[in-house]
Amino acid sequence: MFHYLKRVSIGLRARRAERALQELPDHILKDIGIRRGAIAFAVREHFKDRLV
Repeated sequence: MFHYLKRVSIGLRARRAERALQELPDHILKDIGIRRGAIAFAVREHFKDRLV
């Protein structure tokens, strides 16, 4: 049960991070090295190790 709750929690954090990045203007995304179209991939890659 704990493992399931951990995965749900991480999934929610990932969605929140993706939403926060989507709200940033393009020039800030460029400064941190992420294209708008690659936000979902970047967030998934960041949280991938935590889902195991």
